[in-house]
Amino acid sequence: MTPQTTHACPTPTVPNRLWQRLELLGVSAVSWTPGSNARVRVQTSGQWLAELIAASPAFLMQLQSMASELTESGAAPLQLWPGLWVMPLAPQRRRQIAPSSRRQAAMMLAMFVGQDLLDGEQLYRVCDAAGVDRGYLLARVDRHALLTAPEVHRLARTVLWMYEDAIDTDRHVGELQTMTQQLGDSYEELSLLYKISSNMTVNQSPGPFLANTCEELQQVSGLRWMALQITDQDSRLDELAGKLMVVGEHSADPAVVQDVGRALFHRYAQADKVVLIDQTESLGIDRLTDLAEHLLVIPLRQKDGSPLGVLFGGDKRDGTDIGSDDAMLCDALASSLSIFLENLLLYEDMQAMFMGTLHALTSAIDAKDSYTRGHSERVAMMSRMLAQAVGMNPQEVERVYLSGLVHDLGKIGVPEAVLTKPDKLTADEYDSIKQHPTIGAQIIQSIRQMDDLVPGVLYHHERWDGGGYPEGLAGLDIPLFGRVVAVADAFDAMSSRRAYRQSMDHDEALTEIHRYIGVQFDPQLATAFLQLDFTAFYEMIEQHKANDYIHVGS
Repeated sequence: MTPQTTHACPTPTVPNRLWQRLELLGVSAVSWTPGSNARVRVQTSGQWLAELIAASPAFLMQLQSMASELTESGAAPLQLWPGLWVMPLAPQRRRQIAPSSRRQAAMMLAMFVGQDLLDGEQLYRVCDAAGVDRGYLLARVDRHALLTAPEVHRLARTVLWMYEDAIDTDRHVGELQTMTQQLGDSYEELSLLYKISSNMTVNQSPGPFLANTCEELQQVSGLRWMALQITDQDSRLDELAGKLMVVGEHSADPAVVQDVGRALFHRYAQADKVVLIDQTESLGIDRLTDLAEHLLVIPLRQKDGSPLGVLFGGDKRDGTDIGSDDAMLCDALASSLSIFLENLLLYEDMQAMFMGTLHALTSAIDAKDSYTRGHSERVAMMSRMLAQAVGMNPQEVERVYLSGLVHDLGKIGVPEAVLTKPDKLTADEYDSIKQHPTIGAQIIQSIRQMDDLVPGVLYHHERWDGGGYPEGLAGLDIPLFGRVVAVADAFDAMSSRRAYRQSMDHDEALTEIHRYIGVQFDPQLATAFLQLDFTAFYEMIEQHKANDYIHVGS
């Protein structure tokens, strides 16, 4: 049997640093595989004598003959020939492996050479096998590096300690790298969770929030693509109902993704845990395999179990399978989406109740005068249209709308006889009427959620030229909300029949608005108002008239 002797890279179980240190100590290391295919590999470099010995058939045969002793000796040096010792490199703290198992695997051996090897007959065999002249070999040997028996045993203990320390160090390094990776993953997860939570406010636009959250989750989870299918069974979701959001990269037709989203929703919306599908073809969903081979599906549900949607994504970018860690991460972060959607529904409920209360209150005030019924609602609508026309942001537009809705709230403190008087008002009665902006502002400024509406309520009777009330403000000193509501209020007042006069027709009312540009009204706002489409306004007037008839008939 001819041994295979090569310089090999260190085995993965033995750190590189150990070979380097053994070379510095002048100790050779070999890898020996027992059995029928026995072979020896030299692990340390630059030690030519060890290479000659390891290449010798006699050396391999001696190892084979002492296999039992070597595999059962623990960690003590054994003398193979006079002046040649080998020691298995196995830490004493390591659990012992059955000899029958150990014989099947490579064994790492430290090799120690002493003076007696140079004088023994085994060296002749080594030289003959290698075709090297013995005299030439003896001339090259550094005799100061040769060991005595006591030195071998002392050095063997040192080598063993080095081996054990190197193994322990590598294990700790590996554990540290694993922990570092886990900490890195946890940091990304926590960062994403913080990012989602900090952006999760119901007064923002929900569509971009949900899309951005899906994109962040897709990136952190390593999926190629991710999609969110929202339920179409709750009208409170408004434009989100039934919507599908897709992020990442896929080659499927958008219509296919829509069909898959609906199919997954109907199948998994009521599931109580994350679903992992290894082979999408097993689901029998048409063309799902065009999207992905592996699929992750997470149901989004309210606390009462009602479905909100399903979050699903396919295939890892690195080609690995979607694992339980990915599922746990996505499930944890998907909970934030469920919370956001549920809060959105609660917010819509609160908003509907709030708006219903405001409409009921303003309707009650308008009802004090049958001639002005619906006035507040129409002023609110026209204020919103004007705010949109001049480019106010969506949040301001809605607050202007609410300002218009409650602008006459203060009339609750004005006697009904004054409000409905068909004749000219006395000075005292007119002063009473002029108090309603102040009364209204006092009512709503105590409500924290409405205190930003105060300018529209308090200043909607101020004039651009400073001749209005209650404070006689002029020009841009009048808050914007007050200037917007003022135009809409005046137009509706002129377009409505009052106890003391008939209503103006459309052209007459617009002519009056134009005539008082820069006098009563903000020039920019009044000019924009004249360009509005008044179709909805007159439709609302007809609706209010019809409601009046129904009320009288009943």
